[in-house]
Amino acid sequence: MRLKQYLAGAVAAAALLVAGASDAATLVIHKKHRTIIEHRAPVVRVVGRHIGRDRVFEVVRARHIRFIGAPYMYRGYYVLRCYDRFGRLAYCKVHPRTGAFIGISARL
Repeated sequence: MRLKQYLAGAVAAAALLVAGASDAATLVIHKKHRTIIEHRAPVVRVVGRHIGRDRVFEVVRARHIRFIGAPYMYRGYYVLRCYDRFGRLAYCKVHPRTGAFIGISARL
């Protein structure tokens, strides 16, 4: 039993040396009968990657759609003003992560 406690203490001390006491992601709790070391990953916000605006132009141009202006983000999609097949003003939607063409919504 004492050997287990000794080994647990040695492992905890080695982990403390490896992690470093100044590491903000390491939490060390000293109790009477044991030492608890928790490694917590720092909270990092990762911004979702979006395709470039030039890629939106390529996607719409590949569908032979005439467009006006620059694409912008609206409700989670790239939107680009364009003309539908009858020459009316419409809006093209493109998925911002995959670059998939979603469709044209005509404005009446």
